[in-house]
Amino acid sequence: MAWVDFTICLFLGMFGVHKFREKKVGMGILYFFTCGLFGIGWIYDCIRYFIVALKGERIIGEQRMDIVQRQLADDEPLPIVTSGNVLMTAGEICHYNAPAVFVKTKNVVVGYSGGSSGVNIRIMKGMSYRVGASKSTPIRGDVQEKTPGILTITNKRIIFSGSKGAFDKKITALSSVTPYNDGISFQFGEKQYPLMSDEPGYICQILARIINAVEI
Repeated sequence: MAWVDFTICLFLGMFGVHKFREKKVGMGILYFFTCGLFGIGWIYDCIRYFIVALKGERIIGEQRMDIVQRQLADDEPLPIVTSGNVLMTAGEICHYNAPAVFVKTKNVVVGYSGGSSGVNIRIMKGMSYRVGASKSTPIRGDVQEKTPGILTITNKRIIFSGSKGAFDKKITALSSVTPYNDGISFQFGEKQYPLMSDEPGYICQILARIINAVEI
């Protein structure tokens, strides 16, 4: 079944079918309308499914996802990966590079309630008076704007590359990190940067190792 999962991801992952099978409906819908995060997320998931299939494991369902998500062992060194989208400075090493989605919540007008158009009363030819009109009340609600991109973590910086929500911050400026079931939020000073990701726990492990190494 592991190779069946990989085949489904390879041929139907562009439309988010594998995300629906992982019971991640939100990501599945996002993959469907962005063609697998513009192909970046789909290629990354194909590689991930292939590696998991080689191990004879599966990535199906929330419970199994928690088991197969990448984890750093206590004696395991920080991973060193290639980052083709970020220009590295002298002495900078990339430890994480994977698709993520920037989430921005806006409070906007989503509709109107009440109000009436009123009635026009003709006074004379070419002149009328409008009565009974009332202004409708706007209804506001929170709407999420999602922008796919790439999250990169080095021994010096946290970078999100995307058309919106992009940021490039030093790790030493990081105030806090909050992991969620389907993402992670970075806070620098008073500003937060929420991202959707499949690996919030793994990201926290990498950051903890980097920060501890800097403190030492």
